[in-house]
Amino acid sequence: MPSRRELIGSVAGLLSATAGCLGNEDIVARCGSRGVGSDSRHLRRVAPIEGEEEVALGILVSEQAVTDEAHHRVSVRDTDDNLLASIPLLSNRGMSSLDPDDYSVFSSDSGELYAVQLGPPPVHGEYTVSLVDPDDEPTATVTLRFNCYTNSEELP
Repeated sequence: MPSRRELIGSVAGLLSATAGCLGNEDIVARCGSRGVGSDSRHLRRVAPIEGEEEVALGILVSEQAVTDEAHHRVSVRDTDDNLLASIPLLSNRGMSSLDPDDYSVFSSDSGELYAVQLGPPPVHGEYTVSLVDPDDEPTATVTLRFNCYTNSEELP
């Protein structure tokens, strides 16, 4: 029977050997992105989310933005200013099953995380995400450019 010290050392070695390997085999893409924004405390972060089959645009808003009537919805527009998605905040409060802690890019912030499907990789684009008031005026805006490749492709 191994000693407690040997057992703990073996477990620590096993965890070190598998670090970075666990959970990554199910991710379909690798993404790189750049964005500029308003530094709003309510529109916290926008980034691509690599899923098991598709890539989505993750949008993290503060819990206050979801409950405050000053923030009506989140709009997502492409470079031609076409509306791709409109997420009503009050009627969707607490309905997102996405946990920011499950995605490393969002884990340092808290709030309500929404996702807009973009499709299977490779997918590339530039989107403008705005937090909009009841009069359809943007109160915070972020513009994000990104490139998502399949795991078999190399990032430039």
